[in-house]
Amino acid sequence: MFLARLTFGFDGDKPRGRDALKDAAEWYLAALLKNGQIYGEYLFAWCDATLVAYTHVARPDALAARHHSEWARSALDSVVEGFGQPPQCEIIDDDVPKRFPSWKRSTSFYLFTHAFDDVSPICCGDTGRPIPLYLFPLPQQIREDIYFWSRSYNYHDNIWLGSAALEIPAYKQLADPTSDLSVTGRRLCAGIELATKTPTYYFVHRYWGRTDGEALRPCPVCGGKWHLSDTSTDRHPFHVFHFRCKRCRLVSHCGDSYDDQRHARIGEFKKAK
Repeated sequence: MFLARLTFGFDGDKPRGRDALKDAAEWYLAALLKNGQIYGEYLFAWCDATLVAYTHVARPDALAARHHSEWARSALDSVVEGFGQPPQCEIIDDDVPKRFPSWKRSTSFYLFTHAFDDVSPICCGDTGRPIPLYLFPLPQQIREDIYFWSRSYNYHDNIWLGSAALEIPAYKQLADPTSDLSVTGRRLCAGIELATKTPTYYFVHRYWGRTDGEALRPCPVCGGKWHLSDTSTDRHPFHVFHFRCKRCRLVSHCGDSYDDQRHARIGEFKKAK
């Protein structure tokens, strides 16, 4: 992602109208955020009676009108009505690639984010690199659902890392493929696969592992074999997974910690009684 400066325009010497102008600009950026065109937080400032905003864009072409959702186009109309012009975007980065890889060359995708991540949660299965959400031929509602799922995942991961009273309930949401968070993520994966005709996997988090038989544990959904015997036990690179179930569209790693066998049960396959 790249830092960008967006110049919206002059306030027309009407300071009392600044709030309305800023509201229009903020609605526009919010629509871009949910569509995956910008990442993270954005900051506004009035400079010489001109409203500017700083944000991170996914790619240099991220703000092109052809990538806008219906909601972003509507918000942009309000911006143009208020400022008399669309915002001007300036990339503030000396190292911008001239070309970017096409998502269409990916042989698979996986859905993953974490507490400190702001970028697209859809990653290329071949390289591990995130792919901007706005590039995918998805309905705008699904794009927004993916955005809100990623934010929810960020929150749960933060709670788990905080190791407070909700540590284990939050971890269960991350590590159990049948949790509400995971079920939503898996449903979104199915939608991505349907739209792209490309296998899309859901990443199942795994922190606590088994001291004996960690690599032999079955798929947590179908109970089938899913360990990839040709992978090493480390996580470098991250996208080279230790486990993959093609049937259930799940990927995962071996555990990081082996000091708590009770918590190692979380997210494991349970035989029907």
